[in-house]
Amino acid sequence: MKKNLLNQPLFRALVPSVYGLMMYFLILLINNSLGQLSETVLTDELLLCIVLAYTVAESVRLLIVLFERRVQEDLRKTINIVYLFLGSLIIGSVVTCLIVYGYYRYIEESEYFSTFSSILYKITTIYGINAMFYTLFFLSIHLLSIKNESELKKEDLKRQNLEHQLEIFNNEINPDLLFQSLETLISLVHHNLNSAEDFVDRLALVYRYILDNRKKEVVVLEDELRAAKNLVYLFKEKFPDQVSLTIKNDVHLSSKYLVPNTIPMVLDCMINGSIISPWQPINIIIDCAGEDDYLVIQHKGNDKLSNNKYIKNRFQNLHETFAFFTDKPVIQIKAYGDVFIKVPILEINDKI
Repeated sequence: MKKNLLNQPLFRALVPSVYGLMMYFLILLINNSLGQLSETVLTDELLLCIVLAYTVAESVRLLIVLFERRVQEDLRKTINIVYLFLGSLIIGSVVTCLIVYGYYRYIEESEYFSTFSSILYKITTIYGINAMFYTLFFLSIHLLSIKNESELKKEDLKRQNLEHQLEIFNNEINPDLLFQSLETLISLVHHNLNSAEDFVDRLALVYRYILDNRKKEVVVLEDELRAAKNLVYLFKEKFPDQVSLTIKNDVHLSSKYLVPNTIPMVLDCMINGSIISPWQPINIIIDCAGEDDYLVIQHKGNDKLSNNKYIKNRFQNLHETFAFFTDKPVIQIKAYGDVFIKVPILEINDKI
């Protein structure tokens, strides 16, 4: 209610006076008394109409406030709208009847009810209907506001989704990997052109795989392993004899699926998050037949001292992505000096 136009002080101060003037003209028109306008501009009846407009407006507004607090989100139900209209009609009619009766009884000092009963009925009817129009005006603003808020929420969700998709896309593209690869390529060009050409071909395969599958929900596990081998080839050029990849149980993979870029992303995070040297090589083992239909990626733990938030965010995105496809979680554990990343393998039924 705080945002509704009916609660604005300026609206409450100005509109009823204008509306009361319109009611005065309407009553004169009904009574065929428009000729009175030439006799006087300000009359007791005009002031009565303005007072009635203010009183009815505030009474109905109070009813709307109390009714909205009681029903809250259920205000849009048809039965509640009907009750609100009936309540405003009754409140508007009762308030008008009491004020008009008091005016003619005590101000005009009319002794007999029959002398002003006709005008009482007319004014009560007019202001009772006016109260319903006032309620209709409130409902139109209220429902329009709800619709606008709903549209704004939809637009906000679209914006958040686009930002999320952009974040995922940036994670997939991985600019750090590109810059590292370019640095390695620069050094290769100066002393081994053949190796540089092979490196460019593998780099192209890595990013082609990312771009070709970024709109797919799942890919065959065999394709993931092929992409992982291409990625490890790039790191081997940077760390000769210090990075190795072993794949176990890589048979019957045609019916097994993963989210695109899962294994390359995990390998990238493992290698970039580990201290690598000739004395501390990283040997990564991928077991395609882990327990409970998990793919297990393992290496000797030798984490860098600084915590990389980028790597943490990528693993968090991986958790959220797999949660969409399966109830099995992505598991990260450390045991006996080794780091294990267990990723649930998606079967055909999970894909469907």
